[in-house]
Amino acid sequence: MGKMEAAIADPRAGDLLGPQQAAAYLGLRKREFSYLVEAGLVVPAARRAAGPLQYDAGSLDSVLRMPLGWDAARAAHPRLGSPWAGLAGSAAERGTLVRDTVQQLRAAGVGVWARYSSRADQWTLDWEPRPEGPEREHVRQLLPDRLARAVDAGRLVLLGPVGQTMHWAHAMTRPGASCVVDTETTGLGPDARIVEIAVLDGHTGETLVDTLVRPGVPIPARASGVHGITDSMVRSAPEWDEVLPRVLGAVGSRTPLAYNAPFDCRMIQQHCRALGLGSGPLRDLSVWGCLMRRRSAWLGTTTPLRLNGGHRARRDTEAAYRLLHELVRTPATLLSPTADSAGI
Repeated sequence: MGKMEAAIADPRAGDLLGPQQAAAYLGLRKREFSYLVEAGLVVPAARRAAGPLQYDAGSLDSVLRMPLGWDAARAAHPRLGSPWAGLAGSAAERGTLVRDTVQQLRAAGVGVWARYSSRADQWTLDWEPRPEGPEREHVRQLLPDRLARAVDAGRLVLLGPVGQTMHWAHAMTRPGASCVVDTETTGLGPDARIVEIAVLDGHTGETLVDTLVRPGVPIPARASGVHGITDSMVRSAPEWDEVLPRVLGAVGSRTPLAYNAPFDCRMIQQHCRALGLGSGPLRDLSVWGCLMRRRSAWLGTTTPLRLNGGHRARRDTEAAYRLLHELVRTPATLLSPTADSAGI
C-alpha cells in the first residue's frame, strides 16, 4: 500500500478528505453524507476556487460521536427514504427558500429561474449572463444559510448545464476571446486531409481566413458529393504549409471553437503530421470549445444535432457563429415543466 493509499485508509486529525472519501470514512452513502452537510453537522474545512470541497478527518470523528442513529442511516435502502432526510428541515422548506431567493434576485434585476428534480431531490438555479454579473460565488453569498449548505451538499446547483453554457457563450463572445473554425476534408479517416478552412472572429463575425487548400492527394468523389469541392477547384489553391501560418496567426490567443471540435482538431493534426508540420496550440483538443456539445447541454439533450451550414467552410463557420451568439440567450423550452421537474 502506497503512502497516499495509507493516508486515505487511515486518516488522522488534520488530514483533508474529499466528499467521497469523507462519506466512506463515516461509513455512509453519498446521500446520507449530503444530509449531514446540508444540516450543518459536517462543515467543509477548505473551500477552493476549483475542485471539490474538503473535510477535516478530526471533525468527522466528532460527528461520529453524535447520537444520530447511524445504524439506521447506513442500512437505509438507496431507493427508499432516508431517516436523515429531515435533518436540515423539510424538502418543502428548502423549496420555499429557493422560491424566495428567485424572487429577491428578480427584484434586483437578475434574470434567474430555478428547476426542481424530484428524482434527484435537487434544485438548479440558473441566471442569465450579463457584463456586471452576478458571478456564481456572489450568488452563493446572497443565499440564506440552509441554501448555502445545500449548495455544499449538492441539493442546490448554482448554474446547471444550461446556465453554464450560457455563461460560457457570453465569455466566448467578448472581444478577442474566441474564433470559430471549420474544415472541409478529403474524408473522415486517418489519412484525410484538409481541402478548405475558414476562421471567423467570435465577437464580430469578421472573416479572418477563408481559403481552399490543395491537399496533395485526390479528393474522393464521395467527399466531393458532401461539400462540392473537386480536384479542379483546388488545383491552383495554396498548400497546407502556406495556409497554416495564416490560420495560426488568425487564432492567436483566441479559444478555437468548432461545431464538432474533435473532428476539426484531428483533421488539422493529421494534415500537419503528413507534412511534418507543427500545429501549435491547435494540436491540443483541451483548448478547443465544442459548440455541438454545448448546444446539446443548452437544449438538455444527449443527441448530437446537425449544424445545417451547407458543408462549405465559411458557411459552416457563419452558422456556428450565429449559434454561439444564440447560446447566450435562455432557450425557449427551458421553462416547460416535465414529468420529473418543475420550473420557477
